[in-house]
Amino acid sequence: MADISDVSSALVSLVAGIAYPNGTSQPSVVGHDVLVYGGWPNPVQLVADLKANRIHVSVFPQPNMLRIVDTAFSDWSAAATPANTVTLTLAGQAVTVGGTISTPQNAALLVDGKAYVYAVQATDTLTTIASALAALVAVDQAATASGAIVTIPNAKYISPRVGGVGISQRETRRQEQTFMVSVWANCYDQRDPIAGLIDAGLSNTPHLALPDQSAALRYRNSRQDDSQQKERIYRRDLMYAVEFSTLGTRTDYQITVGVENITAGPSLDAQFPVKAIVE
Repeated sequence: MADISDVSSALVSLVAGIAYPNGTSQPSVVGHDVLVYGGWPNPVQLVADLKANRIHVSVFPQPNMLRIVDTAFSDWSAAATPANTVTLTLAGQAVTVGGTISTPQNAALLVDGKAYVYAVQATDTLTTIASALAALVAVDQAATASGAIVTIPNAKYISPRVGGVGISQRETRRQEQTFMVSVWANCYDQRDPIAGLIDAGLSNTPHLALPDQSAALRYRNSRQDDSQQKERIYRRDLMYAVEFSTLGTRTDYQITVGVENITAGPSLDAQFPVKAIVE
């Protein structure tokens, strides 16, 4: 579930990619060292780095600039489908257990209208799964296991099934947070080229990739601050808003077999009593 820290990290990664298009092992796009990070600069470290001709780029969420866009819950949708790794293959009266072991998963046999379900364990093998299924069926009729094969000789109907676990998600709210991307340098000759490249790169990125979604990225405004030029601190702030969702998740289990419960109702005689006819 993405939150403001995920958005900040994604912006930092995006800006770092603009500053170092060939990776941080190669020189930056402007030839100077560029330090990109989330949060506000440490004043002592900032001054020391600027004196050493290093450029800082800070990414900071603006206080009181969070806007709620929508609070309506969306419908549930699949975020991760079940990855079933165990297989059950039917041939005549025999079921072969195959695949690989992973959990959580259920291996099930529907035999002559009755369900037999085994929850796969992390310590299982294909052979132990077959033995467990055979033991469940053997309570009601003849069933044996040999290796990874379950044989049910007298069954009239066999249906093997495997069920896993998936993840669903829904949007619980949508919000827009404005971030200030600040470029700090020791002169405008260092500040302006990198600030222009970062602004162009962010403007050309309509969507920001987050761990669980794609968020809208929008330019808001910018400002330039030369008030600290006596200390040789030149700054430009780029204001960008990110609209992203807060998501709720749930675990969904695949249904391997269904159980139908039928409750007896009142008899017909009780519903429609018979009246005696006297002649």
